[in-house]
Amino acid sequence: MPADANEPSSTYYGHVRTEVLDLLPVAPRRLLDVGCGRGATAAAAKLRWPGLETIGIELVPAVAERARQVFDRVVEGSAESLDLVGAGIADVDAVLLADVLEHMVDPWTFLERLRAALTPDATVVASIPNVATMWLLDQLARGRFEYEAEGLLDATHLRFFTRASIAEMFERAKYRIERWGRRPDGRNDVLLGRYFLGRRLPSPLAGMVIGKRVVVRRVDAERFEDLRTSQFLVVARPTGVRGGDTSG
Repeated sequence: MPADANEPSSTYYGHVRTEVLDLLPVAPRRLLDVGCGRGATAAAAKLRWPGLETIGIELVPAVAERARQVFDRVVEGSAESLDLVGAGIADVDAVLLADVLEHMVDPWTFLERLRAALTPDATVVASIPNVATMWLLDQLARGRFEYEAEGLLDATHLRFFTRASIAEMFERAKYRIERWGRRPDGRNDVLLGRYFLGRRLPSPLAGMVIGKRVVVRRVDAERFEDLRTSQFLVVARPTGVRGGDTSG
């Protein structure tokens, strides 16, 4: 969330995350958008899938009030403290966690609790910032870790993740990650930049990348792409969900 969480007019709450919707493998029936903002993404989802039922959870009261113009139902409050089933949130077959988990005190427990609201075939799509980027490694080497209004170092981020810790979090909460996506950041390419005739070259043959202040060794092609990535996109499914039974 931005520094001024009481500002409903901020564009922070109005982003349309079509790249997150694109990751849903089939048309959902009941969509839960956690940290839904003003509902721009839900509005896009309703246009894409007519008849879709949408439920939003939003912490900021003024923003939640705006979201009610879009969603079939909005629950106001913290998703972490909310009793999802007690609030009537159940039989959900699609969940959006767009830039949400890093704002939570305990995202691991939240993901476990979320399972009780899901259908056995539910899809969870999350976007999560990646702190293991070349740009941030370079900033740390400069002795800098400066918070920003939004983005990778959003001032209200409570948790920080790498690809490995994201995988561990979902596995611990009994989800199977079926697909990974990446959103690159041009600041990384400036530091990783090895170009020939205007085209970026692949990972160095020696398995090493050299930035301005940081040298990273044992870099294969996938790790090289991770260094370019500011945000991971994750598509996951719960394991062992049987009609609300969260045992796995």
